[in-house]
Amino acid sequence: MKRKSVGIALGMVALLGVGGWFWQSGRRPVGVPQANPSPDLGALTPLVQQSPPVRQRALAQLTTQGTGTERHRAKYLLAVDSLAQGDPKAALALLTDLERDYPLLAAQILWQEARAYQKKGNQVAAQSRWQKIIDQYPEQELAAEALLALGRTPEAKAGYPAHPQVVAGVQKELEKQPHDRELLVHLASHGLHLPHLTGYLDRLTSLHRSQLTPEQWQVIAFAYWEKQSYLKAGRAYLLAPLTAEHLYRVARGHQLGGKTTEAIGYYQDLLRQYSETPQGVLALYYLSVLTPPPQREQYFQQLQQRDGERAARVLWERLPAWEQAAQPQRVSQIRTELLSRYAQSEAAANLRWELAQGEHQRGNLRQAMHYAEGILHHSPSSAVAPQAGFWLGEWAQQLGQNDRAKATHTQVVSRYPDSFYAWRSAVRLGWPVGDFNGVLQVQPEAKTQRVTLQLLSGSPTLQELYHLGEYQDAWEQWQLEFQARQQPTLADQLTDGLLRVGVGERLDGLFMLTTLERRVQGESDQQQYAQVQREPAYWQALYPLAYWPQVPTVAAEYRLNSLLVTALIRQESRFQPEIVSSAGAVGLMQVLPETGDWIAQKLQRPPFQLRQPQENLQAGTWFLQYTNGLYDQNALLAVASYNAGPGNVDDWVKRFGSGDWDAFVEQIPFPETQNYVRQVFGNYWNYLRLYNPAVCGRVNPHLCLS
Repeated sequence: MKRKSVGIALGMVALLGVGGWFWQSGRRPVGVPQANPSPDLGALTPLVQQSPPVRQRALAQLTTQGTGTERHRAKYLLAVDSLAQGDPKAALALLTDLERDYPLLAAQILWQEARAYQKKGNQVAAQSRWQKIIDQYPEQELAAEALLALGRTPEAKAGYPAHPQVVAGVQKELEKQPHDRELLVHLASHGLHLPHLTGYLDRLTSLHRSQLTPEQWQVIAFAYWEKQSYLKAGRAYLLAPLTAEHLYRVARGHQLGGKTTEAIGYYQDLLRQYSETPQGVLALYYLSVLTPPPQREQYFQQLQQRDGERAARVLWERLPAWEQAAQPQRVSQIRTELLSRYAQSEAAANLRWELAQGEHQRGNLRQAMHYAEGILHHSPSSAVAPQAGFWLGEWAQQLGQNDRAKATHTQVVSRYPDSFYAWRSAVRLGWPVGDFNGVLQVQPEAKTQRVTLQLLSGSPTLQELYHLGEYQDAWEQWQLEFQARQQPTLADQLTDGLLRVGVGERLDGLFMLTTLERRVQGESDQQQYAQVQREPAYWQALYPLAYWPQVPTVAAEYRLNSLLVTALIRQESRFQPEIVSSAGAVGLMQVLPETGDWIAQKLQRPPFQLRQPQENLQAGTWFLQYTNGLYDQNALLAVASYNAGPGNVDDWVKRFGSGDWDAFVEQIPFPETQNYVRQVFGNYWNYLRLYNPAVCGRVNPHLCLS
C-alpha cells in the first residue's frame, strides 16, 4: 500500500491561551448548581449517539413520560434535532419554559431559542436572547457567540480570545492586514489548533522581532514546540523569561534541530544554573551522551547519583559501541552493572531480552527462559515484559512443560491485557479469538453500547453537554475553562483528550489519552489514574468505534472482519479522514492515489475521492481483501503487505519460511512494519476485549458493557 504510515505527533497539546475577563471574573451562571451532573442518562443513553430521525420517536416519548431531568434532557435534544431538520416552530414549543426547569443548560436553551427565532425571521426576539446570555451567563462560551451575533466583535475578542470563532475572525482580519502584530500575537496565543500556525509564527518573529515581550516569546516558543518546530522553539525560548524548563527546551530544541555543539553549551548552562531541578537531571543525561569521552564520564558519575534509570539507559546506549569495538571485558562489565546495580531498570530488561534471544537462537532454551523470567521478576512493568512472557510460555511448551506454558500464557493475558502478546497468548490458550490464518474472515460480535466517563475537570454545564453527546458545544466551552495549557494536570489532560476524541480530533485526543500517565504527580494522581483505567469509557475513548456503521457495512461487502478493519484504520490514520502521510497516502485507510487509481481500474469505476470516508473505505477494504487473497487468507502477511508491499513480504517469506508465524513477526527486518503488525493486531485484540461480550467476560469483566 505504501512504505510509510502517518507519523503520530509526539507533542500535541490543546489550544494555547486563557479565557478573557468574563471567565476570570469567577461569576457562576445564574441558577446553575455547584454539583456536577450525573453521567447516568437512563433511557437516554442509547439515544445520544443516534441520528435525529432514528431517535425522534423515543425522545418525543421521554418528553412526556420521562422523569424530571430525563424529560428536560429529552426536550433539549429534540429541540436541537428539530432545528437541524428545519422545524423552528417545533423547537420553540419544546424550549418554552425549559430555561427555568433546566438551569444547567439555560444559556444553551436561550441560544437555541435565538436560532429558532432567526429561522422564523424574528430578529428582535433573537437579539433579546443573545443579550440575555451576555448579561446572565458570561461564563458560557455562548456569550462570545452572542457578542459576535450582535456585531460586537471587539468585545468578543477581548473577553473570549480563545474561542474558536474569535480565532477564525482574527484569521479573516489578517487577510486584510497580514502584517498586523496584535493579530499575529493573538493567533500565536490562541491558535494552536490551526494547521498552518507555523507560517503565522514565522511572519510574527520576522516582522516584529524587536517589539515582542519576553512573555510573548514564551507563547511563540511554546507554539513552535507543539508544532514540532523544535529548533525555532529553542531559539524563541532564549528570549522568553528564564526558567529551568525554558532553558531545557532551548538545549533540547537545538539538539533536535541538529545543533549539537550549541545544545551541549546550553545543557551546561542549565546544569550550572538549575542543577537541583528535574531539568538539571535531564541535562546530566544528555551531557553523558553528547560530550566527548573525558567529560562524559564526569557527567555520568553525577547522573548515577541522581537518576539510576537514566544512568542505566546511558550504559545500554553505550553497549553497541563497545561490542563493535571488540572490547569483551568492557562489554561484560557493562552487562554485569546493568543486571546487578540497575536490575529493575528498563535498560536491564532490554539487555535480558537481548540475551534471551541470543540463547534461543543457539538452542539454549532453558537459559533463554532464565533471562525471560528475570524480566518478569525484576522489570514486570517494562515495555518488553509482555513479549518476554509470551516467549517464556512458548519455550516452556517446546520443552514439554505444558502446565507451565499454560500458566505463563494465562499470566500474560491477566497482567498485560492490552498488549499484542496477550492476544497471542489467548490464541495459545485455545480461546476463540482468531489467529493469523483466517482472522480477516472472522465475524466477531461487537456490542456497541456507549458509556461515558465522569470528567475530572470542567464546569457542570460542560459535563452535562459532554454526557448528552453535544461534543462540539462542550469542546468550545472547554476553550474558555482550560487555563493551565502549558502544564495541564492529569484531570485537565483527561478532559481535553476525551473532548478532542468527541469532536473527531482523534489524532491529538488519542495522544492525550495514551500519554496520560505522564501527568501523574504524587499518590493522589496515581489513585486517580488507576481509577480511570478501570473505567470502560476510558478504554472506549482509546479504542473508538469510529465510522460505524460505515466500517462494518463496507467490510461486509468483502467479507472482512470489521473489528480488524477498524484496528487497521486506528493505526493508519487515527480516524482522521483528510490526513496525508509523508509518502502521500490519503485518508482513513491511507491509500496512495496511484493505488486508488489502480483499484478503480480493476473495479471499472470512476477514480476514488480518497478524502471522502466512504470512498476511502471502499478502496482500502478492497485492497486489504486483495492482499489477504494473495496470501491464502493469512492476515499477518496481508497486514504486513498493506504496510510494506507484497514484494517485501514475498521476500521475507522466502527468507524466514512459514512454519512459525510468531517467529516470523520477530524476524521482520523493517522496524516500522514489525511495529505496524504488532500495533494493528494489538488494536484488534483491544477491540475484541472491549466490545466482544465473550472475550471481555474472560479478560476484564469490569470493562464489559451491560
